[in-house]
Parts: sequence; C-alpha cells; structure tokens
Amino acid sequence: MKRAALLAVWAASIPAQPLAARSVVEVESRSVSWSQVLEGSFPAVLRRSLEARPLATGLKAGEARSLGRLQLLSAWRAALGVEAEHWPVRLPDQITVTRAGGAPAAPALLKEGEQALRARLSGECERLELQPERNEMTALLPPQGVSLAARLPAAPALARRMAVWLDVFEGSELYGSWPAWFQVSCLRPVYRVSRAVAKGEALSAANAEQTLADLTDAKPLSSLQGMSAARDLAAGTVLRLADVKPAALVRKGERVLVRLNSGAIRLEVGAEALGDGAMGQLVYVRRERDQAVFKAIVVANGVVDVL
Repeated sequence: MKRAALLAVWAASIPAQPLAARSVVEVESRSVSWSQVLEGSFPAVLRRSLEARPLATGLKAGEARSLGRLQLLSAWRAALGVEAEHWPVRLPDQITVTRAGGAPAAPALLKEGEQALRARLSGECERLELQPERNEMTALLPPQGVSLAARLPAAPALARRMAVWLDVFEGSELYGSWPAWFQVSCLRPVYRVSRAVAKGEALSAANAEQTLADLTDAKPLSSLQGMSAARDLAAGTVLRLADVKPAALVRKGERVLVRLNSGAIRLEVGAEALGDGAMGQLVYVRRERDQAVFKAIVVANGVVDVL
C-alpha cells in the first residue's frame, strides 16, 4: 500500500492529535528534518514522510538559521500533501535551528595552503619564506568527515602576495571554499651589475656578478651570454629580462666579413655595416669597392652571410 494511503488509513482511524514543534533545535548534521523538530512520539509512517523532505540543508558548523511560521506551514504541506489537514501541528512564530559548532577553519586552511604553495614554488626559489596574512576568517569546520583540496593555477605567477583556494568537503559534498593569503619571499640566483653600465655595453663577468636576491615581481636574467644593456644601468641593479637585449655582433660603420656561399663556390669580401645587428638579425652591408648594398644575416662577431 502506498505511503499516502497508509497515512489516510491511520488518520481516519484515530482522533486528530495536534503535534507540537520546538522553537529551538540543535543538530549535528548539515540538514534538519521534521522528526528532529517535533516533540514527543508520532507514527513511523508519518516519520518517513516527514524525513523525506528536510526543513533546511547546507548548515555550516556553528550556524544558526531561523525558519518563519509561513515557511514552516509550507514545508509541512509539501511533506504530507493532502494529508496535512489530518495532522494538525502547533508551530511557534519562528524555529531557530543551530548546527553544533566545530573547530576554527583558519589554522587547518592556512596549513594546507602553505604546504600546497611551498610545493608549487620549491623549484623556483633557492630559499622560500611564506608568511600567512592576518585574516578575519570566522568559519568553523565539522569535527569529523572533512577533507581539504588546494587549488592553484598550473603555473602561478610568482608575486609578493599570493593566494591558495581551499575547497572543503564534508564527505562527498562541498562544504565551502576559502582563500588563504601569504606574503612571499623568494631568494633566487640573479645577476647584479657591479658598476654603472651604459646602454648597449656587453654584459660579462667584468661588469656583472651572480648573487642571491629576493625577486618575485619579474623574471631574472638567467645568463649573461650574448647580452648587452638595453638602457643605462646603475651599479647594484638586479638584471631582469627587460634590462637586456642581445648584444650587437655587428655595429654600424664597422668593417665586417661578408660571406657568399653558392654550391661549391665560397666568396669572402670586406664590407661596411649600415646598422647594428645581433646574432641572427638582418643587416644591410655596403661593399667598399663598388658601393653595392646587400642584405645579410649576422652569424658571428663581425661576420655576415649574404641572403
């Protein structure tokens, strides 16, 4: 026999006994049902119908939620359908449902976030320091059945201030998500100019040295090989990619060796460079004898190949 029919039979066989609801309820789980709200005992068949439709769901640990009389009446009718009239219920103006408190979320989230961020940045920093920021996180976590998962971009951009998102699951359901913020100090091997360097000057061990520096706001230069200053640099400047450019191997007005390869034929002549050029760059050269101008590619210091 279907549940509605059972309820109808039961209601017809006994006098209507008003049920009463408490005004204050404390629960341990994420949801609260009518069976937790009603006082006294009531038929099992009625209990199954009422438990099938929770009054409130998604309760956080320590959260108090108020349910008004109209909301409660609507929920009662939704749970029992047409049989709601046979089961009168005395309701207060408001029911306050509170989920039992748990542990503060901040310590667990910050610990998990620091571990995830440290693991992700360990390959970029020779010495890494993470300082959790002071936060106003007031959330509580349930005492049992909780798991945490950290979310970071696949390749997070290193910065002075970084966040890790922590997803908290209660069983298989998402309980909530919170960010954990950290101040970041990342000591990395860098090159620092040891004296003032003029724009265009080639960089080498004669004017730059390798050291450790806290650098999180830009990519440091990884090698001096083939590089020159892109601007005037003061002594002590930490070299970033924006501070350098490929060093010119051919300079305007200087004599260069021009090579022409055609099958088995190989010619080499002297010429004048009409512009600066780094390795692989296109330059124009003018042959000294007849002033003919050719396009060429820089292949070595003072050497170009005609296109």
